[in-house]
Amino acid sequence: MSINLQRAHRERAAMKPRAVESVAGTTMKTVAGAMIVLGAIAFVLALIRGGATIAWEAYLVNLLFFLGVAQGAVVASASFYLTQAKWGGSTPYRLGEAFAPFLWVGFFLFFGLYFGRSLIFPWVTHPIAQKAAWLNTPFLFARDGIGLGVMAAASFAFIRVSRSDGARAWTIATDEIELPPHSIRVFAPLVAVLFAAVYSLIAFDLVMSLAPVWRSTLFGWYFFAGCFWSGLTAMALTAAVLRGRLGENNLFTNPTVMHDFGKMVFAFSVFWIYLLFAQYIVIWYGDLPVETFFIVHRVHHMPWSPLSVACLVLIWLIPFTALMSVRAKKTPVILGTVAGLGLAGMWLERYVLVVPSLSLDAIPFGATQFLISIGFLGAFLISAVPGLNRVAQAATSGEPVGDEAE
Repeated sequence: MSINLQRAHRERAAMKPRAVESVAGTTMKTVAGAMIVLGAIAFVLALIRGGATIAWEAYLVNLLFFLGVAQGAVVASASFYLTQAKWGGSTPYRLGEAFAPFLWVGFFLFFGLYFGRSLIFPWVTHPIAQKAAWLNTPFLFARDGIGLGVMAAASFAFIRVSRSDGARAWTIATDEIELPPHSIRVFAPLVAVLFAAVYSLIAFDLVMSLAPVWRSTLFGWYFFAGCFWSGLTAMALTAAVLRGRLGENNLFTNPTVMHDFGKMVFAFSVFWIYLLFAQYIVIWYGDLPVETFFIVHRVHHMPWSPLSVACLVLIWLIPFTALMSVRAKKTPVILGTVAGLGLAGMWLERYVLVVPSLSLDAIPFGATQFLISIGFLGAFLISAVPGLNRVAQAATSGEPVGDEAE
């Protein structure tokens, strides 16, 4: 171990973190618990009263969205190690890992789809002979369940080594060019590669198979890029909120740190629109009915066309215009607003990907879908409580961070 890294170990050991009031404690757990109860009641009532289809649609949309946010944020933490990011000390790493417990929640909720399979997957009741070897219930739940389980296990193994003393010392050794600890160099790339593979599979199985004759080879890339961006955006929104909750001199009051979060939201919004256009232009130019119907129905037909436009505005146009300047990226109100709207846009994008395949001519959104979404949000928040408190502790510890020069 180098001299600078040893010094970082000593500096961290000597730090006496400020006592921080829990930012995610009993009140948050109570509210989140009430949200879960409301969502569960709405789901059960929908099943009893003949609204099973809309209940399972809402279930799938929210499962895809919140799993994407949680996993995307963990991959963001892994990517910080892969790029040797030390601009915020250990806090950005803790922030990316804060939502990870929902990965296990989502893993178990995934198997709940089995009970609604005949209402969600059209190939269950109308099998496609040419695709029966791939699109069958046992194989789909086996491969996706294994994929999500392995992904969650790898993520938690990565988080365990990320929270080790060696990894934390590396993040605060700002004048040190040594590579991260060996265990990090094993698990960070593993998480990134598994993410691309598993979430491409999820995109094919839980979205594309809802319109089983449709195909797009770029769709997996597009889907997991959206997950990654939603994770980064959730991190930026959390940073903007915690800035005002943690008192003076917390890390999020550092304008350079907020600027870095803003740059990531801006940059990967552009990457998302690039993948969207790359997919769209190939389908448009090829003009093959087996490919175009999926896009045409969502982009050119009512009532879905306005929702597709709204996705573009919320995920790309607003971040691109609002975060163009350095000042805007550093301003918590602007960054937090853009991030909140962006997350709403990504939820809407998942809705537009899923629901038109099952409800062709109407937008089935009402109290039932809203309450089920609230329930999933409650599950996401309650699972993030320990991680958010870790973030608060790191952000107020006074540990050194990277160069603040522009």
